[in-house]
Amino acid sequence: MRTRPPQIFLAIVLGLLIGAAAAQAHGNPVLQVDPTIVAAGGMITAKGSEMEPDLEFAITLERSGKAISLGTATAKKENPDAEDAVFSQTFTIPSDAKAGSYQVRATSPGGDTASADLTVTEPTAAAATGPAEARMASGELHVLDRSKPILETVSFSVIAAIAGVLGIWLARRSEA
Repeated sequence: MRTRPPQIFLAIVLGLLIGAAAAQAHGNPVLQVDPTIVAAGGMITAKGSEMEPDLEFAITLERSGKAISLGTATAKKENPDAEDAVFSQTFTIPSDAKAGSYQVRATSPGGDTASADLTVTEPTAAAATGPAEARMASGELHVLDRSKPILETVSFSVIAAIAGVLGIWLARRSEA
């Protein structure tokens, strides 16, 4: 029996890529907050997606088992043909909120939940007029770096290119 390494490699790569895409398409409610670092007394925008239409979500600020109500947001369809609904609502963080890490949670009456991380800093005049800064317990400035390592980006690009080339090669080979 003759093995076919290119076909086996292509099947593995495609299986991994399809598996990763399927894992991300879960359909659970998603919550994002902007900005992710805010001074106490500042404002955030909570954006919900993949929600059931016309559900009202209670938005809370949670830390150490305690929840502070920020208000509510109702998910609406962006267009009549959409299956899922979204919301975008602005909330004020209480001015007496202690500095630290929190969860902003959206909870529906049926128990559907989504959460997002939020860092609250001490209220300052500088934070009210510009980007907020957070300090870690060590006193160092907390830097939020969302960039991807170049090796990760290049590796993904190379795998995608190899899969594409092998796919074309296999398609042409089967035509011959």
